[in-house]
Amino acid sequence: MLNQRILIAGNEIGGQMQLLAETFRKRWHQATSAAFNDDFRGYQNDIMMYRKGFKGALDRFFFFCWALSHYKVFHFFWGVSLLSWWRFHLLDLPILKLFKKKIVVHFRGLDVVDIAYFDYLREKNRGLAVQEVPMSRADQQRRLKKWIKYADLVLVSEPDLFEVVPQALLSPQVIDLNYWKTEATPLSQQDGVIRIVHAPSSRRKKGTDFIEAAIQTLKERGHNVELVLAEKLPHHRILEHYSTSDIGIDQVLYGWHGKVSVELMALGKPVVCNINPKWKTARPDLPIIHGDPHNLVEVLEKLILNPELRKQIGEQSQAYVKQYHDVERIVDELLGWYGIEEKSKVIEVQQANAKTW
Repeated sequence: MLNQRILIAGNEIGGQMQLLAETFRKRWHQATSAAFNDDFRGYQNDIMMYRKGFKGALDRFFFFCWALSHYKVFHFFWGVSLLSWWRFHLLDLPILKLFKKKIVVHFRGLDVVDIAYFDYLREKNRGLAVQEVPMSRADQQRRLKKWIKYADLVLVSEPDLFEVVPQALLSPQVIDLNYWKTEATPLSQQDGVIRIVHAPSSRRKKGTDFIEAAIQTLKERGHNVELVLAEKLPHHRILEHYSTSDIGIDQVLYGWHGKVSVELMALGKPVVCNINPKWKTARPDLPIIHGDPHNLVEVLEKLILNPELRKQIGEQSQAYVKQYHDVERIVDELLGWYGIEEKSKVIEVQQANAKTW
């Protein structure tokens, strides 16, 4: 079936919704991206509905009334739907079900994982005796149960989220390989300073304080290094900082990588990130180097001293991103899961593997 109408709505995160919508349109499907938030990186969506309060709820209500007659597939990001009011959320799900719409929910991280869990991990890595915090809050669990009741398809963008949503399928972060490429070379080739780039969307979540401490230790050991903080910048400036750096660090607390790692790997940069071996079973060929607050200095030191290793890991990283994160491949998979286009045998095997995990 061709020319199906797809709505991707919710909270935009790093241009993911818009990139999917644009790629669907290239396949001759009518697709729209509608964001409820204003992304600080400057990413734009087809429709922007980021007013808050009563006016924002009214915007979304009128849009929902129009969308109900225009779209077949409703793909929601970040655990939010079109209709909510005060303490009442996901009010449109039973209506969409009644009208036989395809409902897809795509969990991305903090929509099902409590930010307090990262505080717990940070204090634990400092050696403090802290009480363990559950990954997900009670209110997140309540919304999750409602999503599972109504959604035809439940997706997660990272394998760690199977801990909270075990019945989901893995649909990872997407990337436009035509954009994330560069002819620029690291500035270290000119001045000898090894630049380590870190782009925290949330210092609290990424463990930025541990990273800053590790860079200071490396300087005290005599290494000619610099930490490049690509923070609160529009995406075109992010590309510039990534391109001219030698090594990337994503986060050092949690156990899986985010879109930052994908972008860096696409540029052929070796990436350091905290990777839980348990979750790596979903991607055993992941070339990211594990780094946590306890081994970060040694891991970075090894990369600093070995340019050939940096090159080797960078090449592996580019191949990995092409295999697992290319938006063209992910769109193939989604169209199959939506029931719009027939899945290939390769996609069917990948889906079966995701369910087994």
